[in-house]
Amino acid sequence: MESDPVLLTWRAARRLHAAAVALAVGLGGPLCAVTLLCLRDLLAVLPRDEAPSLPFLRLALDLRGGERVLAPGFALPPAELELAAFLGISLCALALAGLGWGVAALCFRAQNRAGDAVREGVIRAILDAPPGVRDEARGLARLVGEVLGRGDRLLAAGIVVPAMAAAAVLLALAFAGLAAPRLVPAAAVGLAAAGLAFALILQRARARQEMRTRTGTRVEAGLAELVRRMPAVRGHGAAALERARITARVSANRAKVARAEARLAYARAPALALAAILPAVAVGTALWRGPDADGPAVPPVDPPALAAAAAAFGIAAWLIAASARLWAERAALRPRLRDLARTLATLQGRRPRGGSAAPPPLPRAGDLAARGVGAFDPATGERLVGVDVALPMPGHVAITGGRGGGARALAALLAGQLDPTAGRVTYAGTDLSAFDPAERARRIAFVAGEAILTEGSLRANLLYGTDPAAAPDDVALVGICRLVGLDAFVYESGLEGRLDPAAEPLLAAALVSARRTMRAALAAEGAERLVEPFDPERYNHQASVGENILFGEPVGGAFAPGRLARHPYMRAVLEAEDLVRPLTEIGLSVARSTVEIFADLPADHPLFDAYSLFPAAERGFFEDLVVRLSTAADLRRGPAGQRDRTRLIGLALRYSETRHRFGLIDAAFEERLVQARRSFARMLPEHLRGAVEFHDPARLNRAASLEENLLFGRISQGEANAAPRVRALVRRVLADEGLEVAAYRLGLDSPVAAAGGAALADGAVGARERVAIELARCLAREPDILVVATMIDLRKADDLRERLDRLRRARAGRGLIVCLPGTELPEGAAAFDAVLTVENNAVVAPPAPPAGPGPGPGPEAASEREPEPEPGTAG
Repeated sequence: MESDPVLLTWRAARRLHAAAVALAVGLGGPLCAVTLLCLRDLLAVLPRDEAPSLPFLRLALDLRGGERVLAPGFALPPAELELAAFLGISLCALALAGLGWGVAALCFRAQNRAGDAVREGVIRAILDAPPGVRDEARGLARLVGEVLGRGDRLLAAGIVVPAMAAAAVLLALAFAGLAAPRLVPAAAVGLAAAGLAFALILQRARARQEMRTRTGTRVEAGLAELVRRMPAVRGHGAAALERARITARVSANRAKVARAEARLAYARAPALALAAILPAVAVGTALWRGPDADGPAVPPVDPPALAAAAAAFGIAAWLIAASARLWAERAALRPRLRDLARTLATLQGRRPRGGSAAPPPLPRAGDLAARGVGAFDPATGERLVGVDVALPMPGHVAITGGRGGGARALAALLAGQLDPTAGRVTYAGTDLSAFDPAERARRIAFVAGEAILTEGSLRANLLYGTDPAAAPDDVALVGICRLVGLDAFVYESGLEGRLDPAAEPLLAAALVSARRTMRAALAAEGAERLVEPFDPERYNHQASVGENILFGEPVGGAFAPGRLARHPYMRAVLEAEDLVRPLTEIGLSVARSTVEIFADLPADHPLFDAYSLFPAAERGFFEDLVVRLSTAADLRRGPAGQRDRTRLIGLALRYSETRHRFGLIDAAFEERLVQARRSFARMLPEHLRGAVEFHDPARLNRAASLEENLLFGRISQGEANAAPRVRALVRRVLADEGLEVAAYRLGLDSPVAAAGGAALADGAVGARERVAIELARCLAREPDILVVATMIDLRKADDLRERLDRLRRARAGRGLIVCLPGTELPEGAAAFDAVLTVENNAVVAPPAPPAGPGPGPGPEAASEREPEPEPGTAG
């Protein structure tokens, strides 16, 4: 990669830059010249508007020996000349505007091509780099961001603007020669001086800005260090010492900044002098007639021609200044681009050399062998020495060994995901690194551990890396989820999913119709009390106070739980129903009880997050509040008191009697809250109608979950085992109504955030689920060999054996290499075709495998019918 940004953008888009320069110089130059000539001739009309005719667009040089006509132009009456000049200026301006748009579009395309070239080179280097260069890859990503962020203007205009500046200089010298040949040296010297002044100012301004940036960084670091030392400062009374030390540092930094400002001022002084001197030089040169009175007379300079030359000089000076700025950007960008090119060269040098020939096809079967292999895995810190194994594939192989002993490194080595530092790893006699990396990853799948999630749906994450043309459908994908123990997670995520009735009206109608079946199923099982339905005339004890007033689900952030107490309309409803004072008292009681209950627990305790009505960050505020206030009447007046009241009302709106059981809401107050619900719905302004989706027994609530829409109510929190009993009935009803597929589909469509431990709908994607997602990704590709470096951590040996047996049945007739926890096979597990034991970074002779209950599902079992996998639970 080029280390010069100008050469980089030129080589990336030669034709576009050439076209832009040709248009800007070849068409823009003549248009600009015609505009200046029209302006000159228009100015010439002012002192000679009574002349019978005046020359238009005439080009001539006034020399000592006489006038030399270059172009005769046209002789026009003053009135016609004015019209022609104005028309010419207008047409040239429109043409220049269109030309500027076209040149800008070409420059933008050239910038995109240069940026794409940089990105493609970096992406290729990162994707082709071996696993041990993660630090270099991270540095490469940072450098690319800086180069593309700071060099966009240079990559776009780094060629066309200097070309335009050169053409403008020639144009300025030409107009100076047309005005008077003696003006050409003065114009050339003036443009050179202006260019040097601009370059000097930009250089000094850049140095000043860097000094200010470094000074600001030092000040921030010093103040942060002072905050860190504050306990020592208070304990030892060293405030005066710290103040003096910081003052000394500030004075030193200020002196450096002052010197930088002085150097910038010295650079600006010549520019200011030039701004005053150049017009005087131009006028003086124009007035000069020569020292020899006996020689031929020097013709005077025509003022309109001098004005046109001055305008051309200004255009050239402006373009020279723009070129100087681009030159300064080039100087600032070159070191970063040089670092980027050096890092790319380093990564490309460490890329495995496979020659220019096409990679060989990956065979379906053969020996997966390692001969004299040594390796180091930077991800786990494991290393291997002297590995000599040969595994016939397809076959089922177990790798046992303690954590950190090298078992995972061996699995990564056999999957081609770890390059050996010594020896060779071959498949069917061909070096594993010689195969196409993408094809190898698809055919020899590697389950490294927890999946690295991407932004998108759960389905997109499960199919990550799978060819879209060969991707399994939803039924097959759910079967894979059952196999890896992810089906319950997908199903529960689907129950928490939302359904848009406008997009799927038939499904929405079927779900509303299934409500009656759900109520009948609850009645048949004697479980009606386990679900409290949404009744517009009754208070719902499974919902919070705020949810009871809304009687629906918020859409957007207007009535979100965290903002509900602050919303003006909600406050107006509470004022109208005289609920501000009672809710403030309830909020104060909740705060006091919560502070007392959790007084002995740290703020990061899981019970605090699970049951507290305010977050740990607000704990100090409410502890101070309950000390200050004995009743709500003690609230301060003014903004501070209003803030405290709002926070207390927010607590009350999040309070649920069934969940928190503080005894703060009785039947009479419930009726007042139901009346507030009616007022809220009745007076809701038109612009807020879409902010709440009210519960309606006759239609689907698009903001509520699938489970709540089916139950049309909330599961009772006061009954033991209510949730599992109700959800078992929910699953049965969905299956009977043919809606279970919709639940799984919603689960697969649930959004997944890219960060680890991200949220999937309302449930977190834990470590065990991420391991299952990684395994499902590999199974979805149907690889020839599946290498599992990390099995899902199951506490019971029976669960591990059952999961392993199911996986082996699914892989019958295909290769499977699995790392098992511990140093022994699970008791009662079927025999493997081979067992490798890794201890102390080396493969050792394995113990005799225990006799299994039957033949292992290796290649000989390929013809046996694969049983239907049983529904499992997540993890």
